[in-house]
Amino acid sequence: MPASATLPRPGPGPPPASPFPPLVLLLGMLGGPASGLVPRSVPRTSLPISEADSCLTRFAAPQTQNYSVLLVDPASHMLYVGARDTIFALPLPFSGERPRRIDWMVPEAHRQNCKKKGKKEGDLGGRKTLQQRWTTFLKADLVCPGPEHGRASSVLQDMAILRPERGARTPVFYGIFSSQWEGAAISAVCAFQPQDIRTALSGPFRETKHDCSRGLPVLDNDVPQPRPGECITNNMKHRQFASSLSLPDRVLTFIRDHPLMDTPVLPADSHPLLVTTETVYVRVVAHTVTSLSGRDYNVLYLGTENGHLHRAVQIGRQLSVLEDLALFSEPQPIETMKFYQAWVLVGSRTEVTQVNTANCGRLQSCAECILAQDPACAWSFRLGACVPHAGEHGGMVQGMESADVSSLCPKEPAEHPVVFEIPVATAAHVVLPCTPSSAWASCVWHQPGGVTALTPRRDGLEVVVTPRAVGAYACECQEGGAARVVAAYSLVWGSRRGPSNRARTVGAGLAGFFLGFLAASLTLLLVGRRQQRRRQRELLARDKVGLDLGAPPSGTTSYSQDPPSPSPEDERLPLALGKRGSGFGGFPPPFLLDPCPGPAHVRLTGAPLATCDETSI
Repeated sequence: MPASATLPRPGPGPPPASPFPPLVLLLGMLGGPASGLVPRSVPRTSLPISEADSCLTRFAAPQTQNYSVLLVDPASHMLYVGARDTIFALPLPFSGERPRRIDWMVPEAHRQNCKKKGKKEGDLGGRKTLQQRWTTFLKADLVCPGPEHGRASSVLQDMAILRPERGARTPVFYGIFSSQWEGAAISAVCAFQPQDIRTALSGPFRETKHDCSRGLPVLDNDVPQPRPGECITNNMKHRQFASSLSLPDRVLTFIRDHPLMDTPVLPADSHPLLVTTETVYVRVVAHTVTSLSGRDYNVLYLGTENGHLHRAVQIGRQLSVLEDLALFSEPQPIETMKFYQAWVLVGSRTEVTQVNTANCGRLQSCAECILAQDPACAWSFRLGACVPHAGEHGGMVQGMESADVSSLCPKEPAEHPVVFEIPVATAAHVVLPCTPSSAWASCVWHQPGGVTALTPRRDGLEVVVTPRAVGAYACECQEGGAARVVAAYSLVWGSRRGPSNRARTVGAGLAGFFLGFLAASLTLLLVGRRQQRRRQRELLARDKVGLDLGAPPSGTTSYSQDPPSPSPEDERLPLALGKRGSGFGGFPPPFLLDPCPGPAHVRLTGAPLATCDETSI
């Protein structure tokens, strides 16, 4: 994230009332990046389930699970939902009305039709080889290459066929692929053209008898005629091949042994539309939307394994994920999806969800409407709102290609964000979060001039507090030519005083502590000497009156455990001459252990040893 030395002019705002820790401040975490060039595989905006509920309608029956089959009947505007042991019929679009349970007995004619599903006219199998089996069954690899990691995503998860409603455009096949390499969680979206598929199926066959891992192409001279795998055409009927039953046995044997084509099917322009390592896609549906200018855009809805729905628009050769919707309160994979008019119907383990694809009202400003790049939505100057354009052109703007807000939208008044005042201390690490409304925005930090201890992060800016780091900070984000300040902070000293005053206060406190400790030590020393002198006078008085210290009279306290008369050496240790039960240096008696047999020797639990010839303890 680049940093600028320009000092911002953030708007006024009340500082927060709650205090902050003085040493380390962690001011929130973001879910997405806040700066730099973000790949278009990252959703531009993300709506949690609390915000996405405004464009959702849910259906779930009590004690019913696994809504994995959806069938739309456009003629009757009905949705048939296949759940576990139950079939429901709901009118479309459904709005919470009671569903109708139906009993569906499959007629025998339908069963026979299902057995023939996929077989072409004239494909009846062979007489001896491939009896009652397809003779037109050919396979070709669909490859979705990864340009960055060099690994092809070859496991097909789902496929959507987009048939144009008008014009001479050809159908497009959109496939979701995952990687089969262990440890590579890759999802890719590729588009395939029908002509590329025909080219691969008309190319050489692959010979895998001798080398199953690689295979070699079969030479044209080794391919029998009529070409294996072809449908029975009128030209073949003129050659006396009325059905597959009349094909030569060598043709049927060849197609049995060579079902795979040697040339893979590559996507359009030989590169994927989207590659991501952060999201696992499992389902896809696609439709065509006409923009305000009359140009058609392909819009894809991608279902993830954790129950999110991504809306993506193909602009040129790039697929841009514009929106992320959280559909379920509990993460679960999306099992099936269908289109109906302006709705996406999503089936999962617990419910059926109906998503409005033309919810333009959620975009509150002209800038949001332009940057959303939704071909169905345009900004109306007459209404002052983002609305479905429905082919109307008067007084509306839309930016599908460039999304240049500065030229399409009128100048809006600048917003002044609230300035948060952050009390800090010297050497504190402060993380200032920046939460742009779009993950594609490019953000820059403005901070006081001269500050260098800065570390740009995905969730904001980390500042090591120094005297020069105190001041105003602002995060300015720009997208589509429009810039605004999205976060503003002011770092101040936590005690409202500078570091010099704080150092002076700390120094005065330490000086007072040492002076108090010295005074207390002198007081204890004087008290100890006074008690020692009083004890000496008592012993001299007893000696004068003829007291026998070794044999005390009856009824008196024995002094056999008292220490001997102090010597000049003992006067250096007055505390070592106290009675055994009086404690030592302020510690209670339990801390006195193992007296010395000779000179005074005191051991304290958890304290160093003190011997009689030491001058201090």
